[in-house]
Amino acid sequence: MDLETALSAPVQLDRRQEVLHGALLRRRTELRKSWRHLLSPECLESLGSLAKDIESFLSWRDSIRDWRVAATFTWMNCDATFLDSLRVIALGGRVEYRPSDTTPGALSPVDLNRLSSNDRLNALYARYRCPLNIGTASEFDVAEELLRQLMVPDRAKLEAGAEFDVDLVLLKLNLVGIRAMIARDLRSLDALNYFYELPRRSLTRLRANPRFLAFWLCIYAQLLNAPDW
Repeated sequence: MDLETALSAPVQLDRRQEVLHGALLRRRTELRKSWRHLLSPECLESLGSLAKDIESFLSWRDSIRDWRVAATFTWMNCDATFLDSLRVIALGGRVEYRPSDTTPGALSPVDLNRLSSNDRLNALYARYRCPLNIGTASEFDVAEELLRQLMVPDRAKLEAGAEFDVDLVLLKLNLVGIRAMIARDLRSLDALNYFYELPRRSLTRLRANPRFLAFWLCIYAQLLNAPDW
């Protein structure tokens, strides 16, 4: 679903939000029907007790939790692990966080890209142990670089059927999705739209990490249901 098409010239400015919201709700309806084509029964089984919550969330339950409050913080601490915090965010739960007295040093996209895939993955895990921090003002450059990677090199690899790091691509999709929920960034939402619309043969390769795949779909569902783009 190309957002530029949804907002084409004949649409009056005062109807822009109405048209966009309608398009997103139609996609949400589509996602309710099609998510099982992406998360196979084997993927769900591998999620154990989490599978029931994922199935409920994607099939019918909608979350309208407003995550934009995170943008008002300089930095936040979470006691939970990255994966536990990501799970709570993906399922629209309440994240336990508190303002931090200190902020980490700036992370340069150049320095991030110098790391190996595995080291880059670990660096993002550590920095965003509280995943909501990707939405803070200090992380704009990192978020922009993750978005660029998704839409240029990662996109090209998936389209060409080339090898790619499934864990790293899905981590980027989750973080960019969280950034979109906090900043209401249409470019980030459009990136998630693009990946969802990839041919199924490309998307099924993401099943190598069922947990991250499920969390990404749940975050995407929340974005589609947000009323105030």
